[in-house]
Amino acid sequence: MPARLPFKLNRNGVLLALVSAAFASQAHAAAGRVDFATSGATVAGSDGRQRPLARGSELDKGDTIRTGEAGRAQIRFADGAYVSLQPNTEFAIKDYNFDGKADGSERGFFALARGAMRTVTGLIGRVNKNRYQISTPTATIGIRGTGGLIAIGADGSTLVTGSSGIWTITNPAGTIDVPAGTVGKAPATPSQPPQQTNDQISTGPSQPPVTTQPPFTEADNRNPNGTVTAIPQSLPPLTTGSGYVMAAAFQSNAIEGTTALTADNVSATFDSAGRFTDATTSASIGLGPFNPTLQPGGVQAEANNMDGLAWGRWTGPVQLCPTCSIDTYGPNNGFHYVIGTPTAVMPTNVDAGYVVMGATSPTYTSTGTSAGPGTFSGTLIAHFGSGSLTVDMNLDVVMRDAGRAYNVAGTTTPQSGPLFSGDASFSFGLGQTGQLRITPGTLNTDSTTCNCFCSANVKGFFAGKTAERAGLAYMIHDVSASGNGDIVGAAAFKKSP
Repeated sequence: MPARLPFKLNRNGVLLALVSAAFASQAHAAAGRVDFATSGATVAGSDGRQRPLARGSELDKGDTIRTGEAGRAQIRFADGAYVSLQPNTEFAIKDYNFDGKADGSERGFFALARGAMRTVTGLIGRVNKNRYQISTPTATIGIRGTGGLIAIGADGSTLVTGSSGIWTITNPAGTIDVPAGTVGKAPATPSQPPQQTNDQISTGPSQPPVTTQPPFTEADNRNPNGTVTAIPQSLPPLTTGSGYVMAAAFQSNAIEGTTALTADNVSATFDSAGRFTDATTSASIGLGPFNPTLQPGGVQAEANNMDGLAWGRWTGPVQLCPTCSIDTYGPNNGFHYVIGTPTAVMPTNVDAGYVVMGATSPTYTSTGTSAGPGTFSGTLIAHFGSGSLTVDMNLDVVMRDAGRAYNVAGTTTPQSGPLFSGDASFSFGLGQTGQLRITPGTLNTDSTTCNCFCSANVKGFFAGKTAERAGLAYMIHDVSASGNGDIVGAAAFKKSP
């Protein structure tokens, strides 16, 4: 949709400003922006005109998104909420308002007419739960949770699977809660109350690999016309010094496997171009202290140092501890890292949403893999309590060359300080365990993907004086994809406006 330009007052415009004041309340930022869309997905405005949906498109209230038979779309809203629309889905933004704070004027009312959607909520509804609702032909879904999958069944019933927190389903006959890991159903007949069910949600056919979407790279922020614009650098880049915190993900002989970790008390070195070269930390990786040193002969496949965080992927030789043998990463592998200044005094009694500022392209760990780097997207919502911290996360990792994708979502256990972590596991006979859940994502909806053993480990931190930034590293293990190894990556987040 066209960009909305702010009204600018000049010396000759006083009279015009007075005449136009009554209309000023109509000027506001867009409700959301499209992060990803396949061909065939469309959007229609309140005027009914239909146009193709493209990455970078802005969306607002009154817009209706349709994905088509094999289409998909991912939307990020201004309050940090995230919606992933599945094939054959019709989703409408009925009413939306968010000006950066929860002051009672915020609202997010949506409608799912058909199909399925995965969602993680943002700041709307955190203070007043009635400010966020999703309506379907047979029910109204309320917010008491943070992540879930919602679908309209073939018979018109509404199914909700909660991945974190508790959701509610209401129809004329009653209301039920849907805790994480359970499925609730509102029958097609409104006289029958909602109930718990064992029905499974179908999210449509598997999405074939898409080769036109580039990996998420530095400052991958889009204007309404799809062109790239730099993210404002409100925080200075990092320089050689101490007092940093680091998250990293890699495979190494030093630990005989793959890991994601955080390390504090980090002294880091950056070259004249701001690229990370080495660090000493207080963490241990088995054979000695975690002191990663990038050796000559390697390449910074991705290197970023901006807006208070440094992140990247190194390919080539790395020595991870003083007594460790050298590990060498190929072009389809990497040592992934993100570095920042840890938040010394954490915020209290407030929630904050975070969106991706940049991320490394996730890679497999097997040096023999032919699968190239993938893509990453995700959101975080931090709940800063009085001396406690929990983080809701919804992370999507797509390995297109391997035809696989994963969603890691859920809420971490309470912790203190700027560090957070979470684990997810799916094993035969035990089902889902850990604070997080791992499920097949946008490329692979085959439920057998993780029916033997899948796991994920996420390690992260908050950075900046008021936790304006966050970084995390992750590892995903899928036994059915063992020929390619595990998946590792890192990401940098910034607080939503």
